[in-house]
Amino acid sequence: MGEGLLSQVQKTISRYRMLNKRDRVVVACSGGPDSVALLYLLNELKEKLDLKLFIAHFNHRLRGKESDKDERFVRKLASFLKLKIFVKSIEVKKEAKRRRLSLEECARVLRYGFLNQIADKIGAQRIALGHNSDDQAETVLMRLIRGSGSLGLSGIPPIKERIIRPLIEIKREEIEKFLTEKKIEYRIDSSNLRPDFLRNKVRLHLLPIIEKEYNPKIKEVLNRTAKILSAQERYLREEGLKCYRRVCLKEAEDKIILDLKRFFNYDISLKRIIIRLGLEKLKGDLTQFGFEPIESVLKLVEEKKSGKRVDLSKSSISGRKESIFADITKDHLALSKEKEKRYNFLISNFGKKNLNSLGLEVNLEKLSDFSLAQIRKNKDQNVAYLDGDKLKFPLRLRSRKVGDSFKPLGFKGTKKVADFLVDKKVPRCERDQILLLISNKKLAWIAGFRISEEFKVTPPTKKVVKIKINETG
Repeated sequence: MGEGLLSQVQKTISRYRMLNKRDRVVVACSGGPDSVALLYLLNELKEKLDLKLFIAHFNHRLRGKESDKDERFVRKLASFLKLKIFVKSIEVKKEAKRRRLSLEECARVLRYGFLNQIADKIGAQRIALGHNSDDQAETVLMRLIRGSGSLGLSGIPPIKERIIRPLIEIKREEIEKFLTEKKIEYRIDSSNLRPDFLRNKVRLHLLPIIEKEYNPKIKEVLNRTAKILSAQERYLREEGLKCYRRVCLKEAEDKIILDLKRFFNYDISLKRIIIRLGLEKLKGDLTQFGFEPIESVLKLVEEKKSGKRVDLSKSSISGRKESIFADITKDHLALSKEKEKRYNFLISNFGKKNLNSLGLEVNLEKLSDFSLAQIRKNKDQNVAYLDGDKLKFPLRLRSRKVGDSFKPLGFKGTKKVADFLVDKKVPRCERDQILLLISNKKLAWIAGFRISEEFKVTPPTKKVVKIKINETG
């Protein structure tokens, strides 16, 4: 079976160590020429490598009956090759609108999610995709147009975690020739012939013009560029990871804090990689980030304006607004992920109340016997003593709002909450997590910081309310 092409694929598999004997492999098959050729070639290697193959087909339902015909074709192919098939059908257009993503991005997210789900379900070591060298050239050119850095220009990786691309060094014309010679049927996606998306425009218009008028070997040049930059990126990433570990002070699911002094000591290329690694750890991948966001973070660092923030917001795959911010203080660079969360807890009476979404518990206790001197000596920032006669139930513990202000204890005038938190050097990425205690529309306590002058305990006070916030679990 196409010994020349099979030999080339085997060399690619060997060069990048894509497969091991007895691997279970999910082969993504759309029904198009690339994925069908990949399926036949891997099926030919199945016995030699003792592989267990499974087919996965994702129906985007973007082309009506045509999409359904693709699905039926792949099902018949699975039956012919006697391979188990997994199929998922989703109306990507509706889902893209719901998630506030572009059609291309939503399709990619859903497709990869499906493939990984199947791989997890059957315990597959690899997911095989049919990208070829023409796809690689198109990708590099697209990313150059969009302004990607060296990572983007390193193109589609032949292997990344459990995803492999055995055809990445094979030309599209070689694949089509192989299918024709072997009389293997496949489906044509008519949407690939319409210049609706950037990739189609690059494939159908831009590359042919460059080949004809500038360089007939432009695809080879772009593939070579990807190989060179990919090798450099692998080396720089390893070095960058060492540097990242040295400068990282805190790494949480929603926040990365870097030591600014150590960060300044590195070369610009390593600084970019450190930032990229931080963003990658927050987002899971960098598919939504090009060169510009990283440069804007670098500019923020160079300006050295403490308290300034850069918004790198993107829509999350869940469709909820998810913002990525870079904040700078005198000593730290913080990268943080914030979802649209507004806290608003109602407190109707005394006793304990669990704030489960925050992992906190608030306890309100009425004190009739108290010492004013002891209250004034209180140093526990999670405890507040307030004049009980001035508190009016129901109380609220909520997130700050634009325009919030109060009279801080010890101050004569009012102060905006935003300015108070800046003065307290609270990182911007942490300010929305701070709770405000509200009584009758007045701010009584910025939890963990300061009570209001209006609610302080004084000699005439007859009833004191002690409020304490504890972490749970």
